[in-house]
Amino acid sequence: MSRLTLRALLHGAADEALRTCVAKWCTASADDGRDRAVAAAAAAMEDEATVRRRLDGLPRKLQDLFEAFLRAPGNVRAAADLFAELGRNFKSKFDLEASLAALHREAFLFPAPAGRNGAGAADGAGWAVPGEIADCVLGGRQRRQSALRDVLTLQGHLDARHFRAKPGQATGGERKVDDKAADHARKIYKLYSLDNSIQQRLDKLPAAVRGVVDTVLHKHGGVVSWADLTHELDAEDLPDQELVRKCLEERMLGTVAPLDLTRFGIQPADPAIVVFHEVALYAIRSHGHQQVPQVGETLACGVDLPSNVGRFLRELQSSKVLFTADGELFKASQKRIAGLLLPVPGGKLSPEALLDVLYKFCLQRRLIDRRGERGLRPTPAGLEFDRASLHDQVKMLLAAFVEDRTLPGEAYHQVRLRRVLLRLLRRAEPMLWQDISILPFLVRNAYLAQIDVAQTEEFFATRFCGGGYTPTETVQQMCWNLLQWVKKRLFPLGLVDIGLRDGRPVALRLSKLGAEVLETEPATRVGGTRSTVIVNPDFEILLFPGDDVHDVVHEFDRFAKRLKSDHVHQFKLDRETVLAGIADGLEVRQIVQELTDRARAPIPQNVLYTLEDWAGRSQVAGWSTCAECRRANAAAAGHRRAARQARWWPRRMRWRRRCGRSAMGHRVPRNSPASRPATCRRCGRVFRWSGSMSPACRISTSCGRSASSSACIGWRSRTPCTCTSAPRSRTTRRTISWCCGRSIPGPTSTANNSRSASAPTSS
Repeated sequence: MSRLTLRALLHGAADEALRTCVAKWCTASADDGRDRAVAAAAAAMEDEATVRRRLDGLPRKLQDLFEAFLRAPGNVRAAADLFAELGRNFKSKFDLEASLAALHREAFLFPAPAGRNGAGAADGAGWAVPGEIADCVLGGRQRRQSALRDVLTLQGHLDARHFRAKPGQATGGERKVDDKAADHARKIYKLYSLDNSIQQRLDKLPAAVRGVVDTVLHKHGGVVSWADLTHELDAEDLPDQELVRKCLEERMLGTVAPLDLTRFGIQPADPAIVVFHEVALYAIRSHGHQQVPQVGETLACGVDLPSNVGRFLRELQSSKVLFTADGELFKASQKRIAGLLLPVPGGKLSPEALLDVLYKFCLQRRLIDRRGERGLRPTPAGLEFDRASLHDQVKMLLAAFVEDRTLPGEAYHQVRLRRVLLRLLRRAEPMLWQDISILPFLVRNAYLAQIDVAQTEEFFATRFCGGGYTPTETVQQMCWNLLQWVKKRLFPLGLVDIGLRDGRPVALRLSKLGAEVLETEPATRVGGTRSTVIVNPDFEILLFPGDDVHDVVHEFDRFAKRLKSDHVHQFKLDRETVLAGIADGLEVRQIVQELTDRARAPIPQNVLYTLEDWAGRSQVAGWSTCAECRRANAAAAGHRRAARQARWWPRRMRWRRRCGRSAMGHRVPRNSPASRPATCRRCGRVFRWSGSMSPACRISTSCGRSASSSACIGWRSRTPCTCTSAPRSRTTRRTISWCCGRSIPGPTSTANNSRSASAPTSS
């Protein structure tokens, strides 16, 4: 529906209404003639600055009511329809009518003729916005919405310069013309965005302008302020600004225009030399393919970061780690734990900084919990983290690093830039070096070209309303801050490798682990070999990498100590690492099977026997006294005293720890030591000798450690232990208590020779 012009709305209106409209919009006088006054007022309504200034001066309530007319077809609404739609925003119908009258006094609304858009006597009084005001407001918003895209992209430049229709023109028979123009615009854009076409237009640039364009492309990524460019180039090498703009726009390569980025939280560039995003994408990529950087040293992390998370969680299990009132780790604990972590190659993260990253990640993902004693302990999710697959661990770390807000830069932009970076990495070729600045430049250009203008403006408008906010990040700093995230987060995670030349990072590539995690290609395409090992008699393991090297290294880190990571990975088996792996859920047969399947030569017998011995000791260690369960010492002392006194007690008062009954079948007294619960210091839970116990009678099901070291009452009283879980032996016909490992004289009972021989004795 066509809009009503000011002349149509004022046709037949009283002179007083005309005089009020002219006084509000312009300085002309109604006495100069009716037609001349209407023309002057209509011209003022088409001035975007004037309309915006007057509209911003209205109260918020009237602005919202004015928006309802802009959304309506023909910008005409009936009062009854307005009250049905917006009645909840007003106290009553009289309040709505008063607001409409206020907009009429400000010359933004005029009474609509009867019959326009259903407004008339049947629906009540109708109101309309002049077409000049509606076109000015909507056109200004459209230009503001696409202003950044029109400057940064070739498609936006062609659309704004040749093919964009003004608001209100695409009505009636003009729609077919607009469809043809849009189709013509698509064909022209495809023609200008071809690689050969771009290269030919670049070659036709004058020599002076071509040098400036090359500097802007390869040092700044296609966008730089003119002031920064004058500091880099000499005055005689820098051509005139108007000449550069004319050459770029005539060849559809770029422009020189102001970049008003303040409303997006970025420092403005006025003016800025811009090479269109499509041209910069082709030129930067072709330059990277032609000039591959020479790498003297390669830095790769592999799976060190997931292994470090597992080491940190296991350290919290095996020792007590305290934190300060501010929630930070104590310096002594920080230095001790940092010494256990695998270092980041190249010194991109110091051991303390690496520990801080892991600590914040574990807290954010609820892998650890802060207890009331200012101590840290792993949560059930933390205990399951090390048992998850490598790809699941890396994806969890990557999701946390994308949302990291501790690195420099505006967090709103940096988080979105990181997501664009990961999308571009999925298209990259694995293990192919490229200049380290190419990826940040392409990410920034793509992000600015597709930025959500409305959402970004709304986000930063709240900061500007508070006052005192000034953007501090430039378009160039956005790239360097993104590169810092790549060096300090993606590189330690092992998704990218960094190439050095003369000690400086010059190249970047997608690693094999990054290709697998980002699912750029199947794992079978990377190689075709399987990782193999050689196990030496001195417990040294040499791992020769293959396709699955990352999974194998991550698995070996659970039960072996890594000594070196190079073209051949070197590990060392020792008792502490094997026991840590067993405590983490591994079994000896799984360790032996993993080594046997990948071994190039038979595993030495001493290694197999020692692994079995360490595993047996780990089980016995679970039955004997634990030095870290000192909280149960008081209860253990009471049990030992009860055992010493048992020989003097009447036979009917002797009891067994297992069943809770005396030797004569009587119930144990309520206040006797055997009926009292024990508390484990490691888990802090209260348990009894039966029910919530593992097969060993004094083992906590939470931590797997013994609560005391007292001898078995059944042995002290020389009474057979009739526990139902005691095994039976066919050779000795004696009873062996699982409490202390001693044989008990008595009737035919149970025994387990292997456990009896390995269990420690205690008196």
